Amino acid sequence: MAHIARTIEIARPPEEIFDYITDLDRLTEWATMVKETRDLGDRPIKQGTTFSQTIKAAGSVDIDCDWHVKQLQRPRHVHYEATAPDGGQMQMSQTIMPLDGGRSKVEIDLDYEVPGGVLGQIADKLVFEGQNEKEADTSLENLKRILEGAASSPARR
Repeated sequence: MAHIARTIEIARPPEEIFDYITDLDRLTEWATMVKETRDLGDRPIKQGTTFSQTIKAAGSVDIDCDWHVKQLQRPRHVHYEATAPDGGQMQMSQTIMPLDGGRSKVEIDLDYEVPGGVLGQIADKLVFEGQNEKEADTSLENLKRILEGAASSPARR
């Protein structure tokens, strides 16, 4: 299984970050790999929530996934597991830790296995892994820009 771990500090409290990242209707605003989320019944999500997604792997390959929220501890941690056709699997954890001054540290851990056995693993090492790491970095930078920008934007009247 491939592993991607990324961390970023955001100048917002954990509750605000958690509510934003677990609002699956807003994922396409910041998560660059997410093309579409559908079949989402529970809002806000809770442990046991299921939903489907189309994600873009390596920037161009659409993969349909069925997700399940395995753990949810508001406002600190959520863990998802997914399966994709042809044997692909993913697990993702998002953890938010409070820091001084109303800031938070956001950690994202993603483990995934591409379908295709040995050939799939080779393709992952040659093509997907580097692109997926870039997508994770870009997504976290988007999250930071959006949430910190929302904090500094003047109130609309």
